[in-house]
Amino acid sequence: MTSKISLKEKQRRDREQLILDYAEKMLLEKGYHDVSMDEIAAGVGVAKGTLYLHFPKKEDLAYALVKPKMLSFLSSVEEAKAFSGGPIEKLEYLLQRELTGAFFQFLLKSSSDMTTIFKSYETEIHEVLSQIFSGIHEILNEGKREGVFDPELPVEFMSSAFINMFEPHLYKEMVVVRRMPLEVYIRHTAILFFQGIMKSKEMK
Repeated sequence: MTSKISLKEKQRRDREQLILDYAEKMLLEKGYHDVSMDEIAAGVGVAKGTLYLHFPKKEDLAYALVKPKMLSFLSSVEEAKAFSGGPIEKLEYLLQRELTGAFFQFLLKSSSDMTTIFKSYETEIHEVLSQIFSGIHEILNEGKREGVFDPELPVEFMSSAFINMFEPHLYKEMVVVRRMPLEVYIRHTAILFFQGIMKSKEMK
């Protein structure tokens, strides 16, 4: 039987969600460095002390936004592993899903400042990233077993190259500045990656 939460607890949760929603909006608009806790408190309409009761530091607030997005990325990896199709289709599915997803868009604005958060939550983030890479390795090893990907390339090298496709600066230059359509950017990025890891005809 599900226990009912108190009115006070419901109000606390609702207030915290308002803070998170407004903070994410501001972080996406301005970036982590240019948003202050004062600005967030004022925007939500709460006292700064109340904000600090929920999130003692700005890093804590930002991590509260990053964590579910990282877990969502991990969920996408698990979905890609179960996706119907070969290893190429699975990686394309993951690329398409996450380049248009919330985690990447968040990092696009905040990536230059995320190192502070990553240091504060190193253990937690390392655990999730390890699971993400493990899932990608599984797909890549599938491709090597099927003779699709170069058997001489270590999966660690290939997975790092795959993750680098989510590098925000390249996306910003091509899609934001040069206004390349997103679907074209994804297609070109995928072509470059797969050309680099495919098993060559000479090796078949």
